Amino acid sequence: MIEQYAVPPGEDDAFLAAYAADAPPGHTLYRALRDDAPYRYVSVSGPPRDGALAIAATDAAQWATATAAFAGRQGYLGAERHGELGLAHWSSPLMYARTINALGELLPGAKTALYARV
Repeated sequence: MIEQYAVPPGEDDAFLAAYAADAPPGHTLYRALRDDAPYRYVSVSGPPRDGALAIAATDAAQWATATAAFAGRQGYLGAERHGELGLAHWSSPLMYARTINALGELLPGAKTALYARV
């Protein structure tokens, strides 16, 4: 399960304090690498993951095409589907960027953001 949080710039400290006080059990918090991401924080169920998470709101067919292209790429650690959201786990933001530079945008029109563990 992925929970998304739209946190306005400048309200990080208040959000982090509120999250720490009432975090969903078994979730890990991640922050978007870009401040212009529509959801600057997400919490993901399961064990903490290092590296980078690419999270995209996209349909299942587009996600399947993208993850098939990711397979075998350096730094790609796997993918999951959580409802309308896809999660691709990468060893680092650099490995994701290199893949997109090599293969082109695989999720056109999808709202995609990269996240790192808080």
